[in-house]
Order: sequence, then C-alpha cells, then structure tokens
Amino acid sequence: MAYAIGADDLPVSYSPRLREWGIQYRDGVSINMIEYCPWCGKKLPKDLRDEWVERAEKLGLSLWDVEDHPEKFPPEMLDDRWWKEAGL
Repeated sequence: MAYAIGADDLPVSYSPRLREWGIQYRDGVSINMIEYCPWCGKKLPKDLRDEWVERAEKLGLSLWDVEDHPEKFPPEMLDDRWWKEAGL
C-alpha cells in the first residue's frame, strides 16, 4: 500500500490530515473512499474526518477553510500531528 500511495501511475490517495484512503477518479478531483486495502483485503484504520471537523468547528472553522485559509489553523491540524499527538 505504501508503494501505491507514492506511485504516480496508481490512483490510490491518502490524506494524512484526515487519515483517509481513496481511489481517485480520472477527473483528478473526485475520490472514492475505501475501507479495505485493494491488494490484501485488510481493513484500513478508521478515517478521522468527523473528529477533525469537530476540532475545526471548535475553532470557528470548517473543512473548506483549510484550503482557502490554512493560516487560521494550528500547524498540527494541517497534517497528521493532531491525531498522532491525541493518540488516535
């Protein structure tokens, strides 16, 4: 799976901030989220989208703000530090 994420020719994506795995559509924008590894069938860790959104909302921000105004977020919320530090 690590190879697939780094390979330019495979449409597998990973968002460290949200711990989300997906397969990108050819449009380059849309992603179909996946819960199981497409190669071995192992269940992937639960995504943390809801937890991230909850933390952002406590700051008066939303998921959409991160693209337009990343400077409004604590630096650890822009990557995987927030959930690793929280032991999630």
